[in-house]
Amino acid sequence: MAVVYIMEQGAYLVKEGERILVKKEKSILHTLHAFKLEQIVIFGNVSITPAAISYLLRLGIDTVFMSKNGRYKGRLQGPYSKNIGLRQKQFERFADPEFCLDIARSIVNGKINNMRVLILRLNRTKNSKDLELEDHIFQLKKLKQRLKEAKDVDEIRGIEGRASALYFEGFSKGFVSHTIEFTKRVRRPPTDPVNAILSLGYTFLFNEVLGAISMIGLDPYLGALHAIEYGRASLALDLMEEWRPVLIDTLVLSMFNLKAIGMQDFTIFKDHIKESDLSEDMPDLPVRLTNDGMRKFIIQFERKMKQKIRHHLTGTHLSYRDCIREQIRHFARHIKGDDPAYQPITFR
Repeated sequence: MAVVYIMEQGAYLVKEGERILVKKEKSILHTLHAFKLEQIVIFGNVSITPAAISYLLRLGIDTVFMSKNGRYKGRLQGPYSKNIGLRQKQFERFADPEFCLDIARSIVNGKINNMRVLILRLNRTKNSKDLELEDHIFQLKKLKQRLKEAKDVDEIRGIEGRASALYFEGFSKGFVSHTIEFTKRVRRPPTDPVNAILSLGYTFLFNEVLGAISMIGLDPYLGALHAIEYGRASLALDLMEEWRPVLIDTLVLSMFNLKAIGMQDFTIFKDHIKESDLSEDMPDLPVRLTNDGMRKFIIQFERKMKQKIRHHLTGTHLSYRDCIREQIRHFARHIKGDDPAYQPITFR
């Protein structure tokens, strides 16, 4: 099953028989066979006819809307999952502070483990002596051990924040080229190419996790690690944490180090734009990918998502995309009491 990205501004999708046509003016740009489609991701000014919307909803083809620059906007939502019993159990379990503490501890334990593994791998490279990563590795191990003694979720958030700061200090030393300037994680807005592509990658990862949560029938807005806020998909943010280092961070490192992407693939704006001033029709990031850069990232992201790894619970080899879904099924089983504990995916 294919994931298709539509980036051509001014294009529109129409239904013709059992196909979706991507057209611009009177030209047909692409022909999409519905039986091969798993997801369509639409960027910016791309429209869909009512007949195409109805068809995509009827077939259950996940249709996602992003801004031109890769910000998640929303998705076509058909009838919501009928699994009300699962959501009822989710609300019941998450009302228990001890349950939330255990979930948050497990999630951050997995994330710190995977961050430490990436730094360990960097430390095994040829020039590892120059990287001076031993202290980062040691401190991450200590923070992981501190999780066992954490008494509430706020303490776990503090440990996660310290671990992430340490991790990105070490991560910044993994780039081969000295022309790449990255010293720390800057989120809103990204101020350099590495932060820009990390933010884009995390948005793509968020989309994968959110889609899987909705498919399985959990409520994406009720999480444990991320505080509940109006409009925030806290559970999706929770369950993407363990995947950040192994999926997105490793991909970004390899793309820069293997020169699959370069400075020519970014547009840099010198004047800082306040988030309150952003609009859909203006450049909304001080640093963003060009159209060619976006295409390069999408190609590499999809290659990564199709790679197969051994799932630690099932023992089967699954693509990263299917592993994400299996982890969320595992989380749902834990919610229902079928699995005794949530076990994040961890790498060695």
